Amino acid sequence: MDKKKEENIKPENTKKEEKIDTKAFNKVDSKTKKEDVFSSIDEKNKEAKGKEVKKDNKGKNTSKEEVKGTVTVNKKVEEKPKEKVKSSGKKGKWITLVIALICIVAIIVGIIFFMNTPYYAVSKAFKAIKGGNINAINKYVSYDSLMDSVTGSLDVGEEMSEFEKNCFSEFTFKINTVKVEGENATVNVDTTNKNFRNAVTKWTQSIYQKFINGEDISNDQGITLLNDCLSDSSIGTITTNKDITLTKVEGKWKINVTDELIDAIFPGMSEVVNSIEALTE
Repeated sequence: MDKKKEENIKPENTKKEEKIDTKAFNKVDSKTKKEDVFSSIDEKNKEAKGKEVKKDNKGKNTSKEEVKGTVTVNKKVEEKPKEKVKSSGKKGKWITLVIALICIVAIIVGIIFFMNTPYYAVSKAFKAIKGGNINAINKYVSYDSLMDSVTGSLDVGEEMSEFEKNCFSEFTFKINTVKVEGENATVNVDTTNKNFRNAVTKWTQSIYQKFINGEDISNDQGITLLNDCLSDSSIGTITTNKDITLTKVEGKWKINVTDELIDAIFPGMSEVVNSIEALTE
């Protein structure tokens, strides 16, 4: 009996132990399965993350490319205006050059036009009288005709004598108005010069005294006496306002030698001449 019991007991124990082992095995197996499942899930997650990272990287790459594209586009956009600025700068330079050339041409034309005006003719003639340039005077008025009113038939040379320079040493002028009517023009001028009325009056008195003394006086001696009278500061000066007339001859303005012109250059001279002519008649 005891042996039977022991034999009966032993198989049960072995069975129990086998059951325990299967349970443990099952537990271990389930764990391993679970671990395998979790590891597979983790691997899938990692793969998914890897794909996302790749996608992100691709996105980043594309974004970099986009950034590069925008940079290149911006560069192109910036370069185009620079080209435009350069071209516009060149155009601006050409425009300024053209304007400068137009201005120069306009100035030259203006000067040429001004040089052929009554104002310019009177101004140049009177400045030449003041400066003693006979050639310049003759371009606008006959110098011989002017001096005939003072010196009579005395020949005038190419250069002014001391007497002639003395006649114009205090000569000044101011042009007021200019009026042009076709081929004729009138220029109103204020002039100041030595008082020829007083100078000639003194001169005639000295000539008369010599005549009474029985002295013969040559033309040159008479001019010397007149020069002495003009050098006398007591004769003073006269300012006159006269209308000077001009005529266009062969496209150039010429000053007419009239009593008004003689009075403007030799103020008071005509009064003395007229009074002498009245006495001799």
